[in-house]
Amino acid sequence: MNTYKIVLTPYGSMTTFPDSQTIFGTICWSIRDLYGEKDLEELLDNFFDHENRFVVSSSFIEGLFRAPITNWAKLDEIIEIGNRLGTESSELAIRSKALKKIQYFSEALFRNYLKGEVDRKEVVEDIISKGGKYELKGSILHYKDEEVPTLDYYEDYDRRNFINRISGTTDEGQLFYYKRIYVSPESKLYFLIQTENIDYYIPIFRYMSDIGIGGDRSVGVNSYRVSFEGRFEYEKTIEENILLSKYIPYYEEVDWDKSYFNIMMNQYKIESRHEFIGQNIVKSEIGCIKEGSKIVLKQDKDIYGRLPIVKELMDKKIRHNGLGFFL
Repeated sequence: MNTYKIVLTPYGSMTTFPDSQTIFGTICWSIRDLYGEKDLEELLDNFFDHENRFVVSSSFIEGLFRAPITNWAKLDEIIEIGNRLGTESSELAIRSKALKKIQYFSEALFRNYLKGEVDRKEVVEDIISKGGKYELKGSILHYKDEEVPTLDYYEDYDRRNFINRISGTTDEGQLFYYKRIYVSPESKLYFLIQTENIDYYIPIFRYMSDIGIGGDRSVGVNSYRVSFEGRFEYEKTIEENILLSKYIPYYEEVDWDKSYFNIMMNQYKIESRHEFIGQNIVKSEIGCIKEGSKIVLKQDKDIYGRLPIVKELMDKKIRHNGLGFFL
């Protein structure tokens, strides 16, 4: 499948950065609205063989990629580097702890990582010495001579009436607080999509600009201008595959002894459209592998992972997106 880049320009605040599950769900609702429920059911019921199958990543700040999980240095390696550089032990401890803060790579660094051109020990020495070509800006590892975007956003908490999802009404005097994320006016997000039929999805991206991505859209949250940017080209020589989405694997897909991964538990709500008013829209909790995991795959196929049915509601089968998006 080919890989394409989609840019998200926030119109206002967000409740969270859209992950692969939320983006997948929005695309599915858009298919239903634009092409009909029959088209959506045919796609989901025959997903792995369907001509319109697709896989999406989670969203990230434009210009950044989730840093692969890496054990940057062992203690004896840090001590050896500190001794060689003449760094005092107290300062060495402070500087080496900065390695744990790495959460993102600049795009240039990420592309070179995929080509096997990022040396782990060189990164460690540059962070400890505060010299060389690698630099850490907050949680972003990048080349010293490149301009990188900042994770320029802040979180706030607003108060709203509590809605009883069974009755569809507010309970008198019941309030709750929810998080809002605000990014700088210059900031954009993006996600990647892999598909063999991008023309099928071009109208969907335009439609997503009207309906938003995520919950609370009725109060002006999670609305974006969605722009199709075109093909995303890259080179890759490393054995491992960098996960940029949530992933629910089949056990036999993965070489577990060679892979590095983190696991998390998720629980989502079904989009509460009018047909589900009065229904329990909370999905079953499900575990998945997180973004940034390094997975060595044992099988060669277009799509990895599962779309498990996690709830049945009003004769509809509700699936959870566990398809892995790898670079």
